[in-house]
Amino acid sequence: VSYNRVLDLLAERLTRIRNEFGPAAVLNYTSDGYGGMKNRAQSIFFNTYGGDTRFKGSLCWSAGIAAQKYDFGRAMGSYPSDVLNADLVIVWGRNPRVTNLHLFNLLTQARKKGTEIIVIDPVLTPTAKAFGNHIPVAPGTDGALALAMCHALIREGLTDMPFVSRHVKGFKRLKSAVKTLTPEYAESVTGIPADRIRELAVRYGRTPNAAIFIGYGMQRYENGGNAVRSIDALAAISGHIGRRGSGVNYAAKSLAPYLSDPEIKSRNSVKVQRRFPAPFLGSFLAETDDPPVAAAFFSCGNPLVQTPDLNRALEGLDRVPLKVVFEQFMTDTAARADLILPAATVFEQEDIFVTSMFSHILNYSQQAVSPPDSLVPEFEFFIKLAGHMDLDMGFTDSRDYLTQCAGPLIRKLERDNTLPCLDFDGLATEYVRNPLHEIAWEDLAFPTPSGKIEIYSHQAQADGLSPLPEFRPPVQRPEGFPFRLLTCHSRLSMHSQGFMDLDGIPEVFLHPDTARANGLEEAGRVRVIGENGEIEARVKLDDGIYKNTAFMFQGYWHKSGAVNLLTRERVTDMGNQAAYYDSFCSLAPL
Repeated sequence: VSYNRVLDLLAERLTRIRNEFGPAAVLNYTSDGYGGMKNRAQSIFFNTYGGDTRFKGSLCWSAGIAAQKYDFGRAMGSYPSDVLNADLVIVWGRNPRVTNLHLFNLLTQARKKGTEIIVIDPVLTPTAKAFGNHIPVAPGTDGALALAMCHALIREGLTDMPFVSRHVKGFKRLKSAVKTLTPEYAESVTGIPADRIRELAVRYGRTPNAAIFIGYGMQRYENGGNAVRSIDALAAISGHIGRRGSGVNYAAKSLAPYLSDPEIKSRNSVKVQRRFPAPFLGSFLAETDDPPVAAAFFSCGNPLVQTPDLNRALEGLDRVPLKVVFEQFMTDTAARADLILPAATVFEQEDIFVTSMFSHILNYSQQAVSPPDSLVPEFEFFIKLAGHMDLDMGFTDSRDYLTQCAGPLIRKLERDNTLPCLDFDGLATEYVRNPLHEIAWEDLAFPTPSGKIEIYSHQAQADGLSPLPEFRPPVQRPEGFPFRLLTCHSRLSMHSQGFMDLDGIPEVFLHPDTARANGLEEAGRVRVIGENGEIEARVKLDDGIYKNTAFMFQGYWHKSGAVNLLTRERVTDMGNQAAYYDSFCSLAPL
C-alpha cells in the first residue's frame, strides 16, 4: 500500500475516532528504541491530536527513579570515570560484564589500582566471577540487607554525624526504625551470615571513598523501590554522597531534562489523557471499554515480547480494531499488526541522544546512509500525517526539531560558562556534558522540599507509602510453583533484538542441588510452567544460581519460547514498574 493511501486512511480513521470516542480511544505505545530524540515523534503527534492513552511508569527502571526522587529530589549519578577515585565499589544487582561493558572496563582499571570490588547478587554472574568477591543474597531481600547495614553502622558509631546533621532529614526516625533490623534478622531472610553483613557494613562505613552501582534488576520486585531507598539511606548516613569515588549510582539524568522542549510545548494541546501502569498492558486492553481502545500505535519497542503475561496481552490486543506498528523487522508485535510501516535505523537519520542509564554524554548521531527511496522514517511520517490532519507539531523538519531539543542545553552550558560558543553543528565534534555534574550532588543542593536528602519523605507519605524506607518480605511462592523465576538480560541481545534468528528453545539454569531434588538432569527438556502460560526449555546446571530459583534469559521470541509467557502482571511499590521477578514456575520433564 502506498504512503499516500496510508496517510488518507489514518487521517480519516483518527478523525472519526476522536469525534466518536475522544482522543483517549487511541493507544500510543512507544518506548525508547535506540534512545534518540526522534523517538518522541509519535507522542508529540498524539499530544497535538488532543491526547491519547499511554502507559505510566516503565518495564525496566522507574521504581528506582521514583525512589531517588523521594530521597534526593531526582536521580543523578557521577561521571562513569569517577569510579577510578573509589577505594571500594559495591556492584549491587548489576552485571556490567554482560550489560554494561564500559563500566566493566572501568571497574577492571579500578581494581588494578587497588580498589576493592564487591558484587551483591543472587547469581554468581560473570561480573561476580571476574572480581571474585561475591555475596549471594536471596532474591527480593536487598532492602533487608541495606537496612541491617544501617543498623550495624549506627551501632558501631560509623555514621557521619556532621554530614547527617547538615544534609540529611529523618536520621533519628531511621535509627529507631532499624533497631530490630539486626544482621541476625537479615541473615534469616537474606541467607547472608550476620557476621558477614556486619563486616560489610563496617568496611563500607570506614572506607573514605565508597561507591555503589545499582543495577536494573534489583528493583524488579514488588518491594523494589523501597530496596533502592534503603540503599540510598545507607549511603546518606555514612556520608558517601557528594564526594569523589562515592555516591549511589543508578541513573545519570544530567542532560536529559534539558532536551524535551518540543515535547513539553506539545502538551499544551492535550485535552484528554488516560494512563495505565506499564506492567498491565494486557489487562488494560482486555478490560477497557470507556472509551474502548479503537486504535493502537506501537513504535520503538516490542511489547509482545517484553510485556509481562503475554497471553493476556495477546488476548487484549485481539480486541483492538486497528493496530499500527513501526518496525525494522517482523517482530512478534509487528506480526499482529493490521498496518506495518517500515522504521528507519539509527544509521539512516540524524539524531541526538543521551542514554541516562550510565553516561552523561550527549551523543550526536550523524546520518551514515540514506534510507531506501521507498521508506519514510517515523519522524517524517508523523510530520506528514500531522499536515494531513491540519495539526501543528511545532517544527517543520528534522533539523528544526533537533535544534529546538538541543537549544536549552546549549544555552545552559553557555550561561554556566562550562562549554561556551557551541551551536548545533558543534555537537558533531564535541563530547557534550555538564562539568558541574561530574560528581553527583557535589554542591549538596538537593531539589527536595527540605533541600536535604530525605530519608523521611513527606512526599512518599502523601503518595500512600511509608515515609521511611522499609523492608517488606518478597512475594512468597504460590502453591504448585516452587521456583522463583529470574528473567535477566543476556550478552547476546539488547532486550529482544538478538534473539530474532534463534529457532532453538531457551535454557533454564538451575543449581545442581535444585535439579537433583526435582529429578532433573543436564540438557534434559522440560516444560516451564508459569502461572499463566508455559514454554519448553533445556536444563542447564550452574552452581552459581540461587537454590530453588529458575534463571532464564529474557528476549526470546515466541517461536523459541518467550519467557514473558510465564511472568505475571505485578507492579512495584513505587514508580509503576513491572515486578518481573515476583513470578514463579514449576518444571516438568518431557
